[in-house]
Amino acid sequence: MRAIGKGGAAARIFCGFMNLPPPPAKFERHNSLFLNVLKTIGEDSMSAAVHEAVIANDSNSNIAVAVDGTWHKRGYSLLNGVVCATSLLRTERLSTLKLSQNIVLHVRRSETSRKACYTQYLGDGDSKGFLTIKEAKVYGDTEVEKLECVGHVQKRMGTRLRNILKMSKGI
Repeated sequence: MRAIGKGGAAARIFCGFMNLPPPPAKFERHNSLFLNVLKTIGEDSMSAAVHEAVIANDSNSNIAVAVDGTWHKRGYSLLNGVVCATSLLRTERLSTLKLSQNIVLHVRRSETSRKACYTQYLGDGDSKGFLTIKEAKVYGDTEVEKLECVGHVQKRMGTRLRNILKMSKGI
């Protein structure tokens, strides 16, 4: 209930309506236990996904990823968000991080903790993540290549063409 901004009283009312036993009085110790288990399972799952992506890439540890993020609220008014890297070969999540963390440290960590390099970067073009990674030279002499998403290119081109059409109507 705390995740949706409600307290113990709301939890008791909800459990009563749903004909469930009342929630435990000291749920915080359970929260930390669940959090630790979820972190462990998530890390194991993402490590396995990277391993499968490397095998699918003919045992080449330089893999292509799609990177995208989302914010808790629109307009970047809150620093609460997440970035997700997904394998292009197996479409499985390889890693996640909070937006408030440094994306360069995250990508560098892929080499040590995942034994893979994200050398091809497919982004939607709405962030400075790729430029930050490129300028930091996270993999030394190995360049990170930017891939363009056809859908986002079409969207930008369509918007620009519509704007030109609007401006030229009065001419």
